Amino acid sequence: MPKFEKFRRSKATSASVPMVSVHLRGIFALNDLAYEALDKPDAIELFYDKDERVIGMKGAPRSSPDAYAVRRGTAHSFQVEGRTFLKFYGIPQEATGRRYVAEMDDDILTIDLNQEPSEGTGE
Repeated sequence: MPKFEKFRRSKATSASVPMVSVHLRGIFALNDLAYEALDKPDAIELFYDKDERVIGMKGAPRSSPDAYAVRRGTAHSFQVEGRTFLKFYGIPQEATGRRYVAEMDDDILTIDLNQEPSEGTGE
């Protein structure tokens, strides 16, 4: 008789490193570790290095004119609207629908679009 193990969906999407997903609809989804690395801000400001193809996120007060509110997504993610940002910088469609390992650089969480991304965030 087979010894079944129950598949836990939350384990498939959890990671032991900070991760940021760039959804097809222009939403950034940060896992718990990425959100914690930014000190759990109410809002973030977005940055982009065109030459290096690196997105930056920095915690900011909601009162900042350039801040985007962070809202709770699923049980293990936090979402930030990024459609206008992606369009403004012409970040190509192939960069969306994927997960990226994120790293802190001083107080900015960086997402290097040149890295080999993980598939499967497609929303």
